[in-house]
Amino acid sequence: MAFPASVGADRGSAADPLAEKASIFRRQMLARHVPKEGVVLYRVDLRTIQEDLERGTYPYLADTPTFTGIWAATACTRAELEADPTQALHDADQALTGLESLMAVTGVPGLMARGIRRDAGRDVSGLRGTWFPGGLGWEAYVWKGDVSMDQYANGLLPAVAECAQRFPDRMRALITQVARHLVENDLQLIDPDGRRTRFGDLSPRSGFGLNSIAQLTAYAAFVWAAELDPEGSWAEHRDRLRDRARVVARGRRTNLRVLGIINHSNDLMAFGLYRALVPLAERQRDPAYADLRHGLARATLLVRDDGNAYLDALGCVLEPATCDRGVLERARSFLERFPLEKRRVAPPAELAAIPRRWIPGRKLKSLARDLVPIELRPPSTFEWKSSPYRLDGTTEPHVQMTGLDFLAAYWALRRAEALVPTGAARFEAGQQGPPLAGARRP
Repeated sequence: MAFPASVGADRGSAADPLAEKASIFRRQMLARHVPKEGVVLYRVDLRTIQEDLERGTYPYLADTPTFTGIWAATACTRAELEADPTQALHDADQALTGLESLMAVTGVPGLMARGIRRDAGRDVSGLRGTWFPGGLGWEAYVWKGDVSMDQYANGLLPAVAECAQRFPDRMRALITQVARHLVENDLQLIDPDGRRTRFGDLSPRSGFGLNSIAQLTAYAAFVWAAELDPEGSWAEHRDRLRDRARVVARGRRTNLRVLGIINHSNDLMAFGLYRALVPLAERQRDPAYADLRHGLARATLLVRDDGNAYLDALGCVLEPATCDRGVLERARSFLERFPLEKRRVAPPAELAAIPRRWIPGRKLKSLARDLVPIELRPPSTFEWKSSPYRLDGTTEPHVQMTGLDFLAAYWALRRAEALVPTGAARFEAGQQGPPLAGARRP
């Protein structure tokens, strides 16, 4: 799909004070973080990035499909909201090229690379992880293996869900390859060396049958394969997981927390899955709809006190009739204070004065007693999967992350604001309170 050269010029809405910030972050992304392969280089070294873009010696990155998929989903969301979607469709086309690159480079249909580098003759011995030579047609590349369920739940599936209407053929090709890989490998993600990836068990046995996120990831792949390729046998696999293995019913407690330990990345995965599953289940009158809504309600409760503007906005997109406009106002206020600086600069002096908890968090990292104001937090590769209580961060001013976290939240918020009725409209419609979790909407 070809687009005119003028798509690089941003068009912000004068009525929305956040639009200019979104334009700045987008320009930064296109200038430094999106190479010709379309993938998102979510963390770059400003000292070498221009040479890296020219040579293809991209930085070591282990989560490329997540950021590339979220970029695609965000662009497709934007395309539905703007009168002239040309610029958004350009971004979506580029990001989908990135997802296709991450799958094609492996030479294994359905298997995604965690990251890629051009110039295959370059020494990769100093890079962490397992690297493989590129497949047929990609001999000039090397790619990082050991992809996990995260990259499918956080990246590919939201992209398929948001972009299927505009790019049905490309989404069909991607998701059916994933479904076929799972069928051929007993619902496992298998690297070319024949080994299952570390977090690649997507079967009902995953985590002794307790890993609902992994199970729902496989289920979502078959749901969308059946939707986009109805002539295939994907519906049989979908129904078997839903009715016999009961993975959706078990997924009512999607992001199980043990002893109160929080993994914010799991929160992001849960919402990525519900983003892909809930609207389609409602439209199809799928028997899984009630269980999915129950899981979504629980996931929403888990993050309601985090001030997570992105997940708050997504929750309102998925359940607009029960969304409190105050949640969206809080999200907009948060994004207004979201800093433009995405380099790892020295933290503000006020950060050191924030009271700390006696007991550290995951990986023994120090946490604040209360939510850290966004303007004081150490920069994150993606704010919405990082702890909002974090205090520690490295100082490397030459390292820059993307503003994709802002862009994803901003366009999700714009969609939610368009969907959620005002308080008066809700009252007139008789929507005086949320329905019970799991109850079917009329």
